Parts: sequence; C-alpha cells; structure tokens
Amino acid sequence: MIKSGFNYLKGTAVVAVLAITIIVGVHPSTATNQPTPPAVVAPGADLANEDRALAKYFDDLVAYDKQSGDLGKKALLVKADLDPLQRRSDDLKGRLSGLQNVIREVVKKLKAANEWDDLDITIAAKITNPSQRAKFKENSFKQLLEEASNNLNSHGNDLNTPLDKLRKRLTSRTFSPYGEGSDLQIVRAAYEAPVPVKLFRSLGCAIAQIHLGLIGRLGGVPTDEQDDQMECACTGFYNGDVPCTK
Repeated sequence: MIKSGFNYLKGTAVVAVLAITIIVGVHPSTATNQPTPPAVVAPGADLANEDRALAKYFDDLVAYDKQSGDLGKKALLVKADLDPLQRRSDDLKGRLSGLQNVIREVVKKLKAANEWDDLDITIAAKITNPSQRAKFKENSFKQLLEEASNNLNSHGNDLNTPLDKLRKRLTSRTFSPYGEGSDLQIVRAAYEAPVPVKLFRSLGCAIAQIHLGLIGRLGGVPTDEQDDQMECACTGFYNGDVPCTK
C-alpha cells in the first residue's frame, strides 16, 4: 500500500511539472512582450490669457494715440491738457515690462507644445483673409515674438513721442490773468491739418502684429477694425492711403 501510494504521488508530481512547462511555453514572459505605449503628444498651447493681455494693452495704446491726436488738433492748448496724457503714458510704461513677460510665456508655451518650428506656416494657413495673410508672410512671426520677448521693454521711449510733440507747442508763455508765475500756458495757433501719425512704428506695430497673429493661432479671424488699427500702428495709414488722424 505504501509503495502504491508513493507511485501515485510520483505520477502526480510528473503531471504537475508537465502542466507548468506547457503554461510557460504558452505565456512567455510579459517583461519582454509588453505592448508599446502610445507616443506622448504635447497638448496645444493655451494662449487665451496671453492674447487677452496683449489685446488690453493694445486697446489702451490706441486710446493714448487717439487722445494725443485729438489734442494735436486743438487751436488752443493748455498745459493742464497734457496731464491726463502724461498719466496714460506713465501707466503704459509701467506695464510694458509685464507685457514683455507675457510674450516670453507665449514663446515658452509654443515650444513646450512642439508648435514653434512650424509656427510661421501654421499662422499663415489659419489666416483666411488674403491681405492679412500676405502681411504675415512678409515677416517671420517667430522672429517677431523672439525680438519682442527680449527687447519690448526697451521701446518705452516710444511713448514719449506724442507728449514731446505737444509740449513743443507750450514753449511760449502768454500774459496770464491769474498773475505772474502762473502755470497756465497757452499757445494760440491756426489749425493745421495733422500729419499721418507714426508714433508707435516699433512698439505699437509689434504689439498689434503679435495680437493679430495670436487671434489667427487661436482659430479666430481679425476684424476689419483690428486690421486697420494694425495698419495705423505700423504705417500711419489705413486702406493704404487714408491718414489715421482723420
């Protein structure tokens, strides 16, 4: 009986070994046959916040330009008229460094999303207006972003141009009914048609082009007004021949 039991156990062990061998043969090591993981694709850069910051700054820049243009049309100009313009200028200068950081963030996000190398082609393809597309093909949008991210803050002196032009009209002092030493300064002058404005040929033009480029990158279409504002900022004219001061 003992020998019979031993033979039975021995037979069972052999069967178990054979079963394990078969299982191993059917299921090879998972360590060498793991499925290849899908390639990691970086999500598209979310630039909505940066575009809003650029749009806000450019709107304020346009308002500053318009206010200075309106003052330039006045036949009588008082020194106090320039105080609100000075405050606008100081505000824009104070925010310029922050705007440069915004543009740096745009560059950083585009590179992280693997959208940097083909950016010029992508922007041109997304702008449906033929005239606007032609303007963006004239220059490299990538180069514009890089230059602005490094040097935008150095163009703060552009904001002095409107004030400097207006202050030249306050160099002569007339008799003041408020007594000697009064700060009231008035220049009487015949109205002269203003020359085309080219106050922000570098600063405003760069911001306008970046703003419109981001609109295209985000899938939007710049309006005719936005296109005209860019033309005014870059050339002083819109529609090619209409002075922006009119």
